[in-house]
This record gives sequence, C-alpha cells and structure tokens, in this order.
Amino acid sequence: MIPLAANFSDFSGATNPTGIWSPAFVALKLALDRADRPDNVLQLLYDWLSQRKITPVQVDKILDLPSMEAAYDALIGLVGGSLSPKALPPAVQQTVQRAIQRLAQKYVERGEQELDQARQRFTSIRGRYGVESARQLVRRLLSS
Repeated sequence: MIPLAANFSDFSGATNPTGIWSPAFVALKLALDRADRPDNVLQLLYDWLSQRKITPVQVDKILDLPSMEAAYDALIGLVGGSLSPKALPPAVQQTVQRAIQRLAQKYVERGEQELDQARQRFTSIRGRYGVESARQLVRRLLSS
C-alpha cells in the first residue's frame, strides 16, 4: 500500500473531481496518477468503493459487460465524482484498464478453483455412493 503524503499538486487535475476527497480517494488518485501496480490499484478501488457502499461483487459485475471499454466506463462511473472516462489522462486510463485485466484474471482464477473443488467433491460423492454418470449408465444398459 502507498504511504499517504499529499502535495498541493495532487489536489488538481483531471482526477480531482469535487466533493469526493477522503484518505481512500486520495490514495486511489495517487495510485492512478503514478501508474501503480494493478493489485494496488484494485485494493485502493475496493477501499474507496466500500466507503460508497459498493461491494466487490458489484465491481465484479463490470466483467459481464461486452468490452473492456464498457467495463472501463462502468468502473469510472462507480468511482463517481463526475469523473469523465474519456477526459482522464492516457496513463490513468491504461492503469485502470490494467486493473480491470487483473480483476478479470483473479475472477477467472477464483472461478476455476471453485470448479476444481466442486469436481473433486462430485467425484468423491460419486465414488462413495456409486452414482453413475449418464454415459456410464448408457454404457451399462447397452452392454446388458
């Protein structure tokens, strides 16, 4: 996490919309302005958005949108403060997009892990209770 020390210049520019200043927002702004690592940006986004009563599950829903551009616009909309997605500096846009890519990567990894655990559980149950899959049942019936 970034130690929080603000300069006067940090309180100006395209990433300084009015009415949303807080330590969490300043930390997020600094991370975006400095093109911080995606994991740091994500954590700071979650910290800021939690103050706005936006949950990680709501953030994850941006991944259901049809494109990176739509997800980017939606995420900037969640940040609030009248930020204009297209008016942000290119480096900030790229930093947010890298954070979205990292979010997607973590989401997919978590989902794959959950699927693997479910498969292991199903295999265990199948073995303990002699449950046949549809294919196994068809093969057994055809061989009879």
